Amino acid sequence: MLQKFVNSDFGGLFKNGVFMRLFFGRVVTDVGDSLYFIGSMWIVLELTGSPFYTGVAAALMRIPDIFTVFIGPLVDRWRLRRILLSTQLINGVVVLLVPLAALTGHLSVWLVLFLIPLLKFINGFVYPAQNAALPRLVEEDELTRANSLFSTSLRTVDMIANAIAGALIAIIGAVALFVVNSVTFAVAAIMFVGVTVPKTNGKDDVETEDATDNGDADEGGYLVELREGIDYVRGSALPAVLFGMMVNNLAAVAVTAILPAFADSIGGPAVYGLLVAAIGAGGLVGAASAFLVEDFPFGWVAAVAHVSSGALIFVAIAVPGVWATALLVFIATIPTGMCNVLFFSMVQSTVDNTLLGRVTSLVSGTLSMMAPAGGLLGGALGSAVGSVTALYGVSITIGLIGIYYLLHPQLNDLSPVTEINEAQLGLKQPD
Repeated sequence: MLQKFVNSDFGGLFKNGVFMRLFFGRVVTDVGDSLYFIGSMWIVLELTGSPFYTGVAAALMRIPDIFTVFIGPLVDRWRLRRILLSTQLINGVVVLLVPLAALTGHLSVWLVLFLIPLLKFINGFVYPAQNAALPRLVEEDELTRANSLFSTSLRTVDMIANAIAGALIAIIGAVALFVVNSVTFAVAAIMFVGVTVPKTNGKDDVETEDATDNGDADEGGYLVELREGIDYVRGSALPAVLFGMMVNNLAAVAVTAILPAFADSIGGPAVYGLLVAAIGAGGLVGAASAFLVEDFPFGWVAAVAHVSSGALIFVAIAVPGVWATALLVFIATIPTGMCNVLFFSMVQSTVDNTLLGRVTSLVSGTLSMMAPAGGLLGGALGSAVGSVTALYGVSITIGLIGIYYLLHPQLNDLSPVTEINEAQLGLKQPD
């Protein structure tokens, strides 16, 4: 496996100019997302002094993800560059409402809580658009590496931008951080200007503007397209995979709500930053090295990933010493980071290109359905039984997800993502 890592070739992706514009635009908008999330959570805590409201904020941050299921038909119909560009411009303007409200003496927790889901929904168009664009910009055998690069960038941003956000809050304050946030969205918009995505028939995105914008090519319209995406995956192995991913998302968001109190109990704010960085670094390593396990059966990879992750988190909670805890948390997030990249590579390589936007948004929306509950549940459990006991429960839940993948008859015999096809997943060919 080490030799495979050394011999891996990302050169084709780096030479692809349009792909790199999409990639760097995504990196910058991820920076904006991270700064906004950290700034929002901190302002909510400053305004209320209550962990309950930070749990509500975490839930509100996830609720818009549920509605990405309805974004897919729009992604398939609209110009992808227009989606990428307009979302960044809108977000860049909206985040300025926070410093404006502060300047006029009208800043309240209710404004921040209102803007959290609004901005999250707007930027929710970016990720289905990106996933729909990738198979048109890179070769099929480059998909896993392309997804690894994107996931790696996200994890890197989570790790670095969180630290930067904390430093900026200490230096200039949380409100001023939103001004910086606006600049990042503007930079992302500039990056996306140069992204032109070929249509599946080989024509450029710009050349087919009229056909993609007026919707005349689709006789049934939005609802028919949405139903086609649902019918395409119904009865396949994809919903079974998604169930495990949904529970994992619930657990991950619960950790987000519990982690500040746990960190405070073993050392304070510095420990919280260390643990957040450890989670980001582990996910980064997992995403970057996903191709190392792409030739193994997906069901078995998912099973091993979740069992080992749950076990390591359990030990991390119990072991004495901050650095030992951080190290184990870092290692625990590597296998699930691998699994996430392989899953989306599997979707992109098997789903019919004409339905990819719909299926991607359906998958993203479905994965997010339990995330808001995770934030509320994590906060409630942390308050009821304490942060340590609550985290033990989350770690056991993650381990049980692995057992689910291992025992499910549709999942334990899935082929590697490099070999799996539409028929094996049980996806229904569109008429």
